[in-house]
Amino acid sequence: MIFIFRGNVCGRICDECSEPLSRVVIRLYRPAVGVNVALQAAAATKHTLAALPADAVRAKEDRLPAQTMTDEQGNFAFELDGDKLDYSGDAFEIDVRLDHVPHQVSDRHDPVQVTITTLQPAWRERDNVLVAYWEYCLPARIWCAIRALFDAWVICGRVVVGATGAPVPNVVVRAFDNDWITDDPLGQATTNSNGRFRIDYTSLTFKQTFLSPVINVETPLFAAEIGPDVYFHVDTQLNVPLLHEDPSVGYTSSRENIGNCFCVTLTLEEDPGDDTQIEPLPVFNRVGGYNFLTQIDSLPAGDGKTLSDDRAFYSTLRLNGILPKRINGNPCEYMFEVAEWSGGILGGYTQVPLAHIAKTHIGDLQRVTADPINPVQTDPYFVNGNPATELVASVTVDGWIQVPQQSNAYGPGYFQPNGNMIRLISTQLTSQVLDMAGLLAGQSATSTGQPLAQNHYFAIRMWVREAGNPASAHLAGTCQKLAICNARYDNVPQGGSWAPSSEDNALAAHTIDIDELKTAGGCAKITTSLTVLYTAAAANLGAVTVSMTGPGGPYSFAPIASSPDTFGTAVPLFNVATLAPCAYTVQISVQVLLTTGDSIPDNLWDQLAFCK
Repeated sequence: MIFIFRGNVCGRICDECSEPLSRVVIRLYRPAVGVNVALQAAAATKHTLAALPADAVRAKEDRLPAQTMTDEQGNFAFELDGDKLDYSGDAFEIDVRLDHVPHQVSDRHDPVQVTITTLQPAWRERDNVLVAYWEYCLPARIWCAIRALFDAWVICGRVVVGATGAPVPNVVVRAFDNDWITDDPLGQATTNSNGRFRIDYTSLTFKQTFLSPVINVETPLFAAEIGPDVYFHVDTQLNVPLLHEDPSVGYTSSRENIGNCFCVTLTLEEDPGDDTQIEPLPVFNRVGGYNFLTQIDSLPAGDGKTLSDDRAFYSTLRLNGILPKRINGNPCEYMFEVAEWSGGILGGYTQVPLAHIAKTHIGDLQRVTADPINPVQTDPYFVNGNPATELVASVTVDGWIQVPQQSNAYGPGYFQPNGNMIRLISTQLTSQVLDMAGLLAGQSATSTGQPLAQNHYFAIRMWVREAGNPASAHLAGTCQKLAICNARYDNVPQGGSWAPSSEDNALAAHTIDIDELKTAGGCAKITTSLTVLYTAAAANLGAVTVSMTGPGGPYSFAPIASSPDTFGTAVPLFNVATLAPCAYTVQISVQVLLTTGDSIPDNLWDQLAFCK
């Protein structure tokens, strides 16, 4: 029996703020021999939750049948083969191993393993497998203690209007530590549409002074871990003050020596209205001309194809949306990451390197000229262009593309983005070549020993940040599932027995022949029977049509039901014996349901002639 165990894990920072445990390892252990499993499974989690020392982790190794890693949202999934694992659905211990915590700025601390509970899953049968789901959020008391081990400090907050409690989006929040030598900036963030913000930092941010590393004067000798004395500034993106707390607020009881997890609500006296946003917000929401939120079945449970015409994607994909020049008043830079789906589980994201990006036109530089007939000169700006002859956007050493910042059309020029971000070379993600040598029309495309091509599924997301400020990085759009197929077919037979040849690099297998000519030769005449053989194959095969032209035509054959491997004998809807003596041409038309997002491939053809 197969057991599928899915779940989600998160950690609470406070009642209003939690975060998914992304990219952590979930471990399932068999209970130790002699333990009262029923009693453990019934116990409240607060009595079973504990961090394990290294020797306790080693002692459990022989009881570890399975482990997996969570995705970015803290989701995980196990597929347990009961026969192989000698497992029949009984209870198991659930541990979480962390090499890091979300948004960790420092590289401090060794891995931590936490045992959460002993769980008896509530299995339900579905499609001949047993399925169970479990989710758990580590309480703030425990989760913040774990974050402290990694020197991970965080401020979660919200900016609201006092009179109404309405959230204030798109304002810049800066946090400071009131220090007797010089106030330390802890970090800054921009509020989202719900008025929420998050600032991540480390203890070094407020402990170091101009005397460091000789001495951290804010840390008394033999003192326990202390925190900053925090106060805040709230400004528009044009640096118009909305709320500037006096530094002495940092010495009040609610702000002095805050812990590594701190939540706060900042209240403005008046609604700043439309003054909070001066640039459009960056957003990746399109693949070519398709909005992946409304025009592609892009949710994790979807098939990753276009909703209107059921097309998968191939070749080079134009990733686009809205690309501003600045974020929070600072220059903008961006990069993309991809992850592949496998067996219903999303793998880890990896950055798209420059080698996987085709030359991309991201906008134009405008300059005012002295020519009265054409007073404005425009020159295209590219990503991955030729810097010797073209305007090319800079790329940082860690792969972030910097949006050009020229803003004076009367001087060096004014850069106007066009929404394009990168052209992703999808063959770098997946490609396949299938050799159709020896394929006979009328037979399955697998008859030569080649497999059927399959779609591969990827998630694509965009990160943006203020130039040179890693702490400001945030997601600007995620296409959660995109079907991509770059299968190509070589040595595809063409021309049948009449004028045999072959085609390479085709998007589908597509071949046709006449059985009567296979035995009698390509120049033999057809008299009373016409047996048309056909084969068409592709992962995204559309309509397959056989037709005939000649005197009195065109002539039709019975409709063909299309599948990824379509083959058989076409049934003529005419009387072969009554055809006039002359030459006729039989052809097959094969539609391939693919798109780059901007264009679709032409139908593929094969044909041969015969004499009556």
